[in-house]
Amino acid sequence: MSPPSEVDVIICGGGAAGSVVAGRLATADPSLSILVVEGGKNNHNLLTVVRPALFLTHMTPGSTTARFYKGKASKQLNGREPIIPVANILGGGSSINFLMYTRASRSDYDDWKTEGWTADDLIPLLRKTETYHLENKDPAIHGFEGPLHVSHGGHGSETTDQLLEAAKSMGYKITKDLQDLNESNAFEKWPKWINPETGRRCDAPHGFIHPQIEKGCNLHLLCETKVARVIIENGKAVGVEVVPAEAPADSSVPVTTTIKARKLVVVSSGALGTPQILERSGIGAPEVLNAAGIKQVVDLPGVGTNYQDHNLLLQSFRVAPETTTHDDFIRGSTDVLEQGEKDFANGKGIYTTNFVNAGGKVRPTQEEIEEMGPEFRKLYDEYFKDAPDKPVMFVSLGNAFFGDHTLVPPGKYITIALYLEYPASRGTIHVTSPSPYGEPDLDPGFLTHEADIGPNIWGYKLGREIVRRMPCYRGEVPAFHPKFDPSSAARAREIDIETSEEIQESALTSGKIESLVYTKEDNRAIEEWVRENVATTWHSMGTCAMKPREQGGVVDSKLNVYGVEGLKLADLSICPGNVGANTYSTALLVGEKAAILVGECLGLKNV
Repeated sequence: MSPPSEVDVIICGGGAAGSVVAGRLATADPSLSILVVEGGKNNHNLLTVVRPALFLTHMTPGSTTARFYKGKASKQLNGREPIIPVANILGGGSSINFLMYTRASRSDYDDWKTEGWTADDLIPLLRKTETYHLENKDPAIHGFEGPLHVSHGGHGSETTDQLLEAAKSMGYKITKDLQDLNESNAFEKWPKWINPETGRRCDAPHGFIHPQIEKGCNLHLLCETKVARVIIENGKAVGVEVVPAEAPADSSVPVTTTIKARKLVVVSSGALGTPQILERSGIGAPEVLNAAGIKQVVDLPGVGTNYQDHNLLLQSFRVAPETTTHDDFIRGSTDVLEQGEKDFANGKGIYTTNFVNAGGKVRPTQEEIEEMGPEFRKLYDEYFKDAPDKPVMFVSLGNAFFGDHTLVPPGKYITIALYLEYPASRGTIHVTSPSPYGEPDLDPGFLTHEADIGPNIWGYKLGREIVRRMPCYRGEVPAFHPKFDPSSAARAREIDIETSEEIQESALTSGKIESLVYTKEDNRAIEEWVRENVATTWHSMGTCAMKPREQGGVVDSKLNVYGVEGLKLADLSICPGNVGANTYSTALLVGEKAAILVGECLGLKNV
């Protein structure tokens, strides 16, 4: 369908936050003409979106629902060029992410030090989005009438309880609700963004956009279309230029279409997309714009800086053959898939899970802090010591081998995912030309701050110790662990499946599982492994920060872009600091807050 040539509000990007803004505005005033411009295809009822277990398909080579940015080669990563995937579909990450329901810490929002954005201000908006189906029925913490559902999904495994018991044996608390914004240094059975009745993924468009379109609201979708730039006239945003998402044969002269905005333009294209749109519109640092051949309209040197993410490390382990895992599903077992089809009709079964069933938010002991080196000790004292709600590391259990199964023997596996939640490193992203098809200059900055090395080494050891205390444990997959010296007592090794069960059971019942002792050489091997394997968690944020302009800020507390009238931002790019959680909850939160602020700007009530 051809879009209108003029609308009241243009939303540039249909990710999680943009979907919330569009849906809330359409609900508040069905006659308000709203256009959402999205670079990816429509996600409406797509099988790979609505069935949770198919999330891994979006990360395979050749995926059309994700775009894979390549970062600069980094000496900190032993010469690697880090790959940063972003969603390329309506709904953004909400359509293809791991479906993890995790919330930030209370102090994360308070640390933003922005009027209207404290935790007390924002908790009502977190509640507004969700229908929470789990044990904590406290209405001050969770919501029970929102469009997106939270449950444990419809399929589990005994490895969940095994991981929780192993963590408990190491002194960690097991809690019923690790997502109340206060609890930390504890483990829980992970909640998921899954509707417990239908088994479907709860992505933002199916919660906010598609129902409004079906009701006949004046809400328009223009998918598979890129925003080339925002049109600014006399200091005011008056519309956008758009181009086809796929570059034509001669991309040096893209065919552009102009769409006017009578009232407002909202850019919501994510932490990597939004700064590029602003810079192509002439908003940014003079040296960046001059180098790219773009005329400056507004001097905002903070655009494209302050890039943040979480560091990801994955550990793979063999487990006993009788263990219930999801490996056969990933390998495409006909029997498993056929049963999954039958079960999904009732909202249950293998398709209704993300395979990530348990985990924790953890903090190191004082002894462990000392072992992490002076840079981290300094960071800990400044940032973590007086904020007990902040985890240093996430530990998550994946109930399968999450890589290419041709690289491992047939069998059963589990994966431990480790996220460093508040890396000290920062990165940048900037355009290199005026073309919307040009590749940006991206440097995510992973491990550029020495304080990030120690906790990643600690996290590797912690994940391994937890799994060693699970009854199903049958050794490591050495190819996916550090290259320890063959003589090291801490070397990774597979255990003979046929002879190990009696030994493992004896060790568990006697309580004599001793923690591995690592030498300096072992620690160096782990550091090398970290540098060779650390990756993104898809949690990009911070590149157009909400803070004072003189401090490098790009937007104010009302999400207005400094120096431009009628232009707001609404996505994770506005976050000035990191959050100790998967970022979907925070993206939805930014969308809810932005919808209210846009509504105020338009004179709407009850948004």
